[in-house]
Parts: sequence; C-alpha cells; structure tokens
Amino acid sequence: MTATLPHHYYHDAAVFAYECEHIFRRHWWLVGTESSLAETGNYLALNLMKWPLVVVRDQQSKLRGFYNLCRHRAGPLVLEGTGHCRDFVCRYHGWRYACSGELLKTPGFEKGEISDPADMGLLPVRVDSWNGMVFVCLDGSAPDLVTWLGDIVSIAAGFDGTAAMHFDGDVIKPAAANWKTYGDNSCEGYHVGMVHRALGSSMLRESVDIDCYDNGEFVGFDVSYSSGKDQSRAGKGFWIYKFPGLLLHFADYAFNAETVLPLDSNSIQLQRWFWSHAEKAADNNIDTELIRPNSEQVIDEDINICERVQHNLSCGVYPGGTLSAQQEPGTIYFQQLVQRALSGFAEPEESGTKG
Repeated sequence: MTATLPHHYYHDAAVFAYECEHIFRRHWWLVGTESSLAETGNYLALNLMKWPLVVVRDQQSKLRGFYNLCRHRAGPLVLEGTGHCRDFVCRYHGWRYACSGELLKTPGFEKGEISDPADMGLLPVRVDSWNGMVFVCLDGSAPDLVTWLGDIVSIAAGFDGTAAMHFDGDVIKPAAANWKTYGDNSCEGYHVGMVHRALGSSMLRESVDIDCYDNGEFVGFDVSYSSGKDQSRAGKGFWIYKFPGLLLHFADYAFNAETVLPLDSNSIQLQRWFWSHAEKAADNNIDTELIRPNSEQVIDEDINICERVQHNLSCGVYPGGTLSAQQEPGTIYFQQLVQRALSGFAEPEESGTKG
C-alpha cells in the first residue's frame, strides 16, 4: 500500500514558497517556440512563478535570457507577451540595453556616476532550445537541457521533429488547481475511462502500460490508437509527463507540448503548443483539423476534474488516500519525486490538523 502525499502539500502557501526555491528554479521550463523568436529583436516576456523574464534573439542571432528588470531601480524592460525591439528601453527611467544585455545609455546621469557600466548589464538567465521549443532555467548549476530531458531525447528520435511539421498555434488555459493535483492526474491512465470517455473508446488497449524513467525523471506510456470513429487519434504515439511540469505528446502525424506553470498554491496556467504533419496525416486518412479541438477537450476535462479534486483537498476533511501500484505507478513515481524535493521542508510548529 502506498499512501498519498499529505493533503496540505496541495494548498499550503509555505509549501509552495519552498517549492519555488527547491523545485521550480532548479528545473528547465518550456516558455515558447523558436519560430516566434526567429528574427533579431523578437522577444518573449513572461512571469515564471515570481520571476519576471524576457527571452530575445540578439544581433548575433543568439537566443538570450534575462530577468525583465532594469539594473537602475528594477523597472520593467518590456510588458508581458511577445514583441520586437532594436534595444531594450526601461519603461521607468529610460535606461537602454542591447539585446545581448550590455548597458548602452543612462539618460540624465553624468559621466563617471556609474563607475563601470560593464558591470551594470542585464541579469542573465539560462536559455536553450530543443525540437523547436525554447526553455529557460534559473539555476546556473542545474544540468544542461539535453541532460535534463534524459531518455526523452531518444524517444523523440522515433518521431518526426517539429521542423518537419506545421506550427498550428497555442492555447492558454487557467486552472484553479495546485500543480501537483494536475501532475497526479497526468501521470496515470486510471481516470481515462471515466473522465475522457471519447479518448478511452479510441485507445487500442483497455489499460495503459506506464513506465517510469529515472534518466530524465518522467512518466511515459505508449498511446497508440485504433482508427475507430476518431480519425484524429489513429496511429502510433507516445505520451510523457516530465517532472515538474512538462507534457509531451508524440504521434506519427503530430506533436504537442504543454507547460504546467504554477501560479500559487491553488492555481496554475496551462499553455499547449500544436504542430501537425498534414501530408503524412492525409496519407493515412487522418484529419489534422480535429487534433487541436480534441486535445483541448481533453485539457478541459482534466481541468474540470482537477479543480474539483483541488476543492476537496483544500476543504480540511480529506485524511489522505491510497495509490495502486498496478493502476497508478506513474502517480506513485511523481509523488516520490515531490517527496524527495521537499525532504528539507520544515513543517510549521503550529501545524494544526494537517494530514
């Protein structure tokens, strides 16, 4: 018998604050696509948990990542979203920076007031790309991106990359659930028959064989589908949930990726990007126009159940539960990774009736 995580791990602000420093900033996060940052000066600005970030293509065509704050008095360089600029100009006092991070101008400052402008460049953040996707990491000592991905790289080699596909856009959805509530759900197929009835009817097998991969810390399972009524799901596929918040779905004719962005202890933002291989799909009589709406239906169904579970986890009466090694090995593995990362968390002395 395997016990579930304590319920307060899913809604306690102190736990979330610890996770920010000991989980979130130590991992790589998918933030966008290379195609959206293809031109010099193209940028993407976002808040990654509590950290304001900007990723840009500099004058040497190199991807750069920085904290989205001016070295003068922490003003924002750009607002959240995508855009294009020649240089970064602080929206507070007008300090100017090159896209490569160097300080260029300090309006109104006398010569010599800044002893060494070279030491006042933008604060860098690690950025890298893989399979057409852009990732950032806030920890300078964390493994490089390919090492972090682990066995995902070799699994991906069995499918076409995004370079051979058409980018079909993205979707952003908020969810009133803790990131672990969504992760627990995503790491098992036990719920599919109840929550995703259309998906369950098109799966080739009655049960999902889930494998746990230490090299990359992810859960993966084959999601080959029969043709059935749902032509958008026919063919070979492989589904991955990578700790702490990356989902990847490889298929013969399509690929999608999702980032699970924690906002606070009770909410997340999901962003999913879609690619499709229309020619290959057409050869197999698959309608790629159905891929995105069907995928969004699954996301909405997951959000709906996770929000209800989150409410119940937070109500104070759930004493904890039990996980099945046969039905929920992926969730067990996911929760083991959480427990390992939170091993240094000190419970408050006045913990009340936390379970």
